[in-house]
Amino acid sequence: MGGEQRVSVGAVGPFAGALTGRAMDRRDFLRLGGLGLAGVGLLGAGACGGGGGEASGDLRWSMWSATPEETEVWQELAKDVNEKHSDITVKLETVTFTDYWNKLSTQLASENEADIVAMQSLRMPGFAVRGALQPLQPFIDDDPDVNVDDFFDPIRQGLSVGEEIYAFGYDIGPILLYYNKDLFDKAGIPTPPPDEPISWEEFRQSATELTNAGAKEYGYVMQPVFDFMVPWLWSGGGDYMNAAETECTLDTPESIEAIEFVVSMFTKDKIAAPITDLANPLFGVETFYSGKVGMHIDGPWQFINIGENSNFEWGIAPMPAGPAGSVTWAAGSGFGISNSTGSPDAAWEALKVITSTESLKKTAKAGRGYPARKSAVPAFEDPGAPPPNDSIVQDILTNKIAEAKSFKTTTTWQETTVMLGRDFSPVFLGKQSVRDTVEKVKPQFDELLQEHQEILEKQS
Repeated sequence: MGGEQRVSVGAVGPFAGALTGRAMDRRDFLRLGGLGLAGVGLLGAGACGGGGGEASGDLRWSMWSATPEETEVWQELAKDVNEKHSDITVKLETVTFTDYWNKLSTQLASENEADIVAMQSLRMPGFAVRGALQPLQPFIDDDPDVNVDDFFDPIRQGLSVGEEIYAFGYDIGPILLYYNKDLFDKAGIPTPPPDEPISWEEFRQSATELTNAGAKEYGYVMQPVFDFMVPWLWSGGGDYMNAAETECTLDTPESIEAIEFVVSMFTKDKIAAPITDLANPLFGVETFYSGKVGMHIDGPWQFINIGENSNFEWGIAPMPAGPAGSVTWAAGSGFGISNSTGSPDAAWEALKVITSTESLKKTAKAGRGYPARKSAVPAFEDPGAPPPNDSIVQDILTNKIAEAKSFKTTTTWQETTVMLGRDFSPVFLGKQSVRDTVEKVKPQFDELLQEHQEILEKQS
């Protein structure tokens, strides 16, 4: 790819890091994470949907956009709404991804948000408790034509809070294992198979054989943020919090072992590329572009980026399987209906159009990421473009060859990710042990989870 990143976790990592002079890819907005709840309780009940009112009116649709080309994609979908419903017009309002969340928070405080609101799965808990979006179930119950099951489970769960669906997804992506086939061939070792996860032991062995420190070639590279640690945690049988979201579980033996497995590749075995720029949100993928690294983990939103920025043959495979198997996370974004809209039924009809199979085929072809609907997947898969086995993305999302779970966040996730980013950074540099770090992190995480529960209790 020229010098511009594909605009699309997806992203993975909720850590702030806007790009300068290039478009922001979905991994970056996934890195930005959940929003704090300084304004909890700002909104009232708002308009109730699903009432069978007149589906007409002028609607506003808020969305982030980094380039004129991207904006054009969304403009086309807005026009599609009017072509299907002549009494409904949709005005698209876009700002940069970084500015979007501040603008949305300001609009919520003044009850002036758009009728249709873009939402990221990692930020959903924070905005849901603020009453930003209407539950969609009343609309779904009154509309027999809606097939909610067509959305992949992880994005449906990610855009829900509890049992309530608040938005329909447009994209989703699981974390995958990328490999440099040229380096594998050079080392005389087989590449990871697309239909069966390799074990952790096989992964480490391959990384070791791929490493040539004298030539500055390494077996593995990873963006040094907590998000990319989560698939290793889950595959090792660990987790970052319990199912009740009341306690940090990074101190369990399984979690400690999983984190140490990853960190040791950087600090002890030296089979992972040294981290030279903690502040660069693209350090991992850009190091993989160089052709000097055998394996990397990232999402399908990087297909175009790696294809256009690299000069080697590459492929993808499921995450390596640990004691608990191959378990990865999936996240994405979608659209919901504002709680303060004056035209809920018109907004529902517009929402159905912009998240329809045909619309998601358009966004997939335009490079907006892997479609959230199963029926739109063929538009993303391209037999003539790398990787040759891109069908495994769907197999992972449907748990055929691995397990993909929604990346769960909390109403205090912004504070949580800032803390995790600050306290885990020294670990990757070998300046602090995993156990000492977890001992420092756990009480902070527990306190934030307690605040999260208090927020939920107040809202209920």
